[in-house]
Amino acid sequence: MKTKRTVIAACIATLFISGTVFAKDTWEYHESGWNNVHSYGKVAIAQDSVSQWGPWEDFVEPAAGAPSIGMPGAGGGDPYRNNPNTVVVNEGCAAGAWCGYAIFKNSSNNGEYAMGRSYSYFKPSEPWNASLFTLIPIPDDPSITAGSGRGEGTVFWRLNPLGSTTPTFSDSVTSIPADFGGGYGWYRDDGLHHFHAETGNETESGWEYSSASGFSHSWFSGEATNVVGYGWFALAVKAADKEVAVGTFDRQVTTYTSGDYAENYRSWDETTARTNGYYVAGIATPQAYLADQQARDIRAYYAGGSFDGYSQGKVLIQVQFAPGTWQGQWTGAMNFKADGNISGANISSNNVSALYSGSSSSYSGSVQGTFYGQQAGSIGGVSTVTKTYTPPVETRIAQMPSTQTQTAVFLVNKVYSTGSSVKPE
Repeated sequence: MKTKRTVIAACIATLFISGTVFAKDTWEYHESGWNNVHSYGKVAIAQDSVSQWGPWEDFVEPAAGAPSIGMPGAGGGDPYRNNPNTVVVNEGCAAGAWCGYAIFKNSSNNGEYAMGRSYSYFKPSEPWNASLFTLIPIPDDPSITAGSGRGEGTVFWRLNPLGSTTPTFSDSVTSIPADFGGGYGWYRDDGLHHFHAETGNETESGWEYSSASGFSHSWFSGEATNVVGYGWFALAVKAADKEVAVGTFDRQVTTYTSGDYAENYRSWDETTARTNGYYVAGIATPQAYLADQQARDIRAYYAGGSFDGYSQGKVLIQVQFAPGTWQGQWTGAMNFKADGNISGANISSNNVSALYSGSSSSYSGSVQGTFYGQQAGSIGGVSTVTKTYTPPVETRIAQMPSTQTQTAVFLVNKVYSTGSSVKPE
């Protein structure tokens, strides 16, 4: 009851505060109070802008007007959003945030626990889905940067789905306590991209859990391989630009639905819902650098890997800055090639097709990504590709075509570049 009263009191207090700041009085807003209300992270509304979206500005480019993506969770989103400490983040990627891509899936289970024995039924997980991803790392010590430093702070993550599947939980709800550049016995000080963050809260009705991690880029670290396995993607993490973070995110909510949990822990039923996945995010490459690469007719070559939640593949991308085009190839669970255009700091595909000539398979889908780092040291992104295989038709047997869809994050790093007054790196 005490917990419930606290939540109710916090909500009432929030309503009174909102009324004080935003109340209409003869068609005027009390702007003096805007410095006391945060719209995202530690940014006050008075410092926010409706026309600037920071590094995320290039991710959303509608035909006209401002970005109009609906707030995740709106219209049937998050039934468990009851935390008075909820972080509100405006659309787009705010200053100080790292922007990127993710694959996520929803899962749930129903279980019964009684006197030392348990029964649990897990509903089948949904397939992996593509999403934009926002990561907000806020160190307590401002000297901790993307590439150096170690200390405590907080992390907030958020999903903005690219497809029709809505995440059960679209964000971490609150900023999660984090250790940057090390922690838990790590003796490195490599900054914001390397972190561990988790938080949990148990109440009379259940418990909530949120977490996120950022793998170390050190060649001596096994963090990435311990989670995703050995392969091209894990190797790409080790060689990534310091302004790139790669890792995991997770949120779970368990609700006790019946039983005698509150007294003697004897018997209860519970339901658990979960959203988890993998992400690639970072600081987008400045436009000034990309414009310089275009003016000098630079051609850059990138190598790395992809990860679809189960297996890794190899990815090679070639970029031509002057015409603003790119082409790449993906091998592994799916063998395809893609090409497209560069817009700002982003790449997107115009065409996806079979990698090998004479293939009996046809391909469809999309690839999109972003240049990261001050000198476009890495490209991170997501692909959703469907392969349709049509076996040869015999005179007596006609087999139906079969399809396979893969959604994966990818990360490639610059190997070398050539062009006007440029020596291979």
